[in-house]
Formats: sequence, C-alpha cells, structure tokens
Amino acid sequence: MATKRTAHVVRRNVALVVWLSGMLVNVTATAEEPSALFNQQGYRLPPYRTPVTAPLPGVTELDDGAFHELVASPPVILVDVYMLTWHDGMFLQDRPHLTIPGSIWLPNVGSPALADEWIDYFTDALDALREQTPAAPLVFFCRADCWLAWNAARRAQALGYEEVYWYANGVDGWQASGGALAAVCPQLPAHAEWETCGP
Repeated sequence: MATKRTAHVVRRNVALVVWLSGMLVNVTATAEEPSALFNQQGYRLPPYRTPVTAPLPGVTELDDGAFHELVASPPVILVDVYMLTWHDGMFLQDRPHLTIPGSIWLPNVGSPALADEWIDYFTDALDALREQTPAAPLVFFCRADCWLAWNAARRAQALGYEEVYWYANGVDGWQASGGALAAVCPQLPAHAEWETCGP
C-alpha cells in the first residue's frame, strides 16, 4: 500500500513539474511575442489575419455602430488596404475585389515596410483625396482580424495625417451588419507598367 501511495505522489509531482515547466515556457513566449511580431518601426509582421490586440495611439478606432454613423455623415474617405500581389509592374488580380461602396483600394500600403515608391503611392493618393475633401476623416480598413489596416492607419498617423480612423471589423463587419458590397479596382501607382483590373 505504501508503495502505491509513493508511486502516486511521484507521478503527481512529476506532473506538477511538467505543468510548471509548460507555464514557464508560455510566459517566456508571451514576453518575447511583441518583439518577434513587430519590426523595429513598430509595424506588425506576418501573419496579418489574427486578432488585433495592440492599441493604436493617436488613431480613433471604430466599432460597427460608430462606423455606420460616420459613413452616414459624409464626407468621409474610406481606404481599403487589402493585399494584392504585385509582380513585374502590375497587380495580379484574378477575381473581383468586393469592398465597402465608395472606398478607394490601395493594396499593400499596410505592409510592415514600404519602399520609397510605395510610400509615394500612399501619400499621393491620400493627398489627392484630402484635396477634394480637406476635413474628411481618413478611415482605414481591410477584413476582421487584419493587421494591415492597423499598420496603414499607424503609418498615416506617423506621416502627419490628421483625423485618422481605423475600422477594425472592416468588410466583414460591414457585411455582417447588413451593408452591401461593391467591386472596385485597385488604384494604380505611378510606377505601374500595366493597367490591369478585374472587378
């Protein structure tokens, strides 16, 4: 009987040690997570389709209700930043891109690092939009659980744009709350060699 009790105590203690070791590994991984998932400038690295948990100082976050209210009181500038493959001077689009009606699509500006020509693409587009409606809020979005819009809003704010908003639920939230979708072509950068679009 004593032998059985001793064996049970040993198994329990071994299990406890294993559990505590696992907890230590999880705490270490969590502590290292921010530096592993963000670049030196603070932009989120892939994977992009995961829950967005970081705050965005200086940017107004919109839930579904606040977004609908904002859209119902124009003017407002809606910027979809969903990714689209770029290759040899052209976007490769093989299916229609459905988004919130009235939006402009600026693919890839939510990437963690942008070459100068893509920064120009971003700022030229935003400047042109702001010239048309100087005081309009700039609302960045993509899909739900999408860090690309978080990156793009953060970048716009860092570049000195004001009235920057982030609609975290994006196209998914809009559609789930009854909003219709519309096909849109990506806005072409100045360095594009081919004009392609497949809405």
